[in-house]
Amino acid sequence: MKPELFTHENIHTLTFPQTEDGDYARRYLLPMMMDGAQKYISNVHNTQLMLAKVDNVIVPITISDFHPENTYTVSPYSHYVSYGGFEEVKHLNNPPVEALIKLLMVPIAWYFRKADLDKVAYVNNYLLSTNLYPSINSDQLSALSEALPKWFPDRVIVFRSVDERKNPHIADILKKQEYDLVLSRQVWYMDAEEASRTRQYKEDARVLRKHGYEIVDGKNLSDAELARSLDLYNMLYLEKYSYYNPQFTFEFMKLARDNEVLHLRALRRDGQINAVMGFFIRNGAMTQPLFGYDTSLPQEEGLYRLLTLITLQEGLQRNLLVHASGGVGKFKKVRGGKSVIEYNAVYHKHLPAWRQMPWKLIQAISKYAIPYFQKKDF
Repeated sequence: MKPELFTHENIHTLTFPQTEDGDYARRYLLPMMMDGAQKYISNVHNTQLMLAKVDNVIVPITISDFHPENTYTVSPYSHYVSYGGFEEVKHLNNPPVEALIKLLMVPIAWYFRKADLDKVAYVNNYLLSTNLYPSINSDQLSALSEALPKWFPDRVIVFRSVDERKNPHIADILKKQEYDLVLSRQVWYMDAEEASRTRQYKEDARVLRKHGYEIVDGKNLSDAELARSLDLYNMLYLEKYSYYNPQFTFEFMKLARDNEVLHLRALRRDGQINAVMGFFIRNGAMTQPLFGYDTSLPQEEGLYRLLTLITLQEGLQRNLLVHASGGVGKFKKVRGGKSVIEYNAVYHKHLPAWRQMPWKLIQAISKYAIPYFQKKDF
């Protein structure tokens, strides 16, 4: 088999596979390629989206050049330095340690810029926080991994969102192909059936009944409610967490609703949407890149826990494994969540030593960071 690469110039020659994943790629990725990703995610800068086809499998690839405001989903510099190095340390709740880490990050940030850390080809990158893998067999993955350095001889090759829970064969094959597994973050998986038996699940269901929210199918959201849903995402993921998260536009929300790129679910009471989530399904798993609620409402409303509840209900109904992304680990743990380390699988053997060194440094730091993440349930 010979993998093929498609860009904006020749995408019209691609026949999308008549599979569930192929149809999803057509509905989601084709508009982004034709219109430019920035129309849908405003903080995607200096980025080109491409598609690789291996047999009947479509894999999106992004190549970016450095931009200080890039979302971390297209920029390792934003991921490891701007977001992870300077912003995430606040969760340590230790001001002296936070100050020390920020001080150490200044020369590291300078070095990473000089060493072209952002000169990468991100593989299986849907420009979302979590990228689930399609059903791809060993031969297909090996053929793709061998083609990538030939397509991108001046870039580090990085497979995003690799973990050893859902797709261990992907990690195994890439390691055999001399890829290094470099820490990305800690993520949580939840077995919906197992979670439904927990005391916390039953308590969350009681809270939903108590507060009288109606669960609205996203296909029925008006444009005004869609705009409100985007505001709710921004309140949580941008204003509370970080502006390096994907900054979705209203065009993205319309794409999600009208092309069913995401299954949207909203919580409405007294005619107003107060919380929203959006998920997609791939290869027996689901994940929710869109999550948001009105952070100005009292914490007693329990909107985050209610969104988690309807996520688990959707997973239970469809018999899916729930990829619950990273963060708030203690919250997910009491609902049956189990953590796993998510990696960037990195190949740089085709590049000079000075281009390899930043990734070797990140890998060295990872050995100390991983036990800490696991201990603290990040």
